[in-house]
Amino acid sequence: MAHPTNKWTGRLRYTPLINIAIFLVSIVTFGLAVSYAHDAIATPMQEQFIRKKRSRPTNSQIIAYSTAMPFFSILQSGLDLSLHFLISLHPVYSLVISILYFSGWLTQWTIWMNCEITAIGFDNAGKGETCWQVNLQHRQYSEVPILSSEGMVDGRVGLGGVAIALYAAYAVMALMAVLRNRRRSAKGVKIESTEMR
Repeated sequence: MAHPTNKWTGRLRYTPLINIAIFLVSIVTFGLAVSYAHDAIATPMQEQFIRKKRSRPTNSQIIAYSTAMPFFSILQSGLDLSLHFLISLHPVYSLVISILYFSGWLTQWTIWMNCEITAIGFDNAGKGETCWQVNLQHRQYSEVPILSSEGMVDGRVGLGGVAIALYAAYAVMALMAVLRNRRRSAKGVKIESTEMR
């Protein structure tokens, strides 16, 4: 078995910095998401939608919608940091995880953008069927729901974009490590095996 410390060499040894950034961005995004979920649960629906008997998600669904990706990213980046410092993080694992989380964040970010940024203040006819946020009560004389105050929505969506970029960088670093290790083994350079203590 190849010694894991030799798998993250050169510039790739800075990979934990990306994980630290992911961890911090996820914590802040999670905090904003919890605040958003709290406000979304407390904000009533507009009367016209209540009369049409449109349902809103349950409290559990709102919490899951708002906090799932940041929460799982906190767990994942914490685990990856622990594994890296315990000298057992494999680049192939990092590549697979980074691609999965990149895809998850991209999906979540697209939904957030569609239902929380572009649906507000634009022609949102028909979006009430798919985006429950459009049906929430608005401020008087405004197209903006009470919910989207204080930059909470913009901050969360912006940090989601940062998380996408960080996972893309993490995937690139992991791919470079995988390719470097394959190139080494193809040239016949054996990575010395040592016992992990």
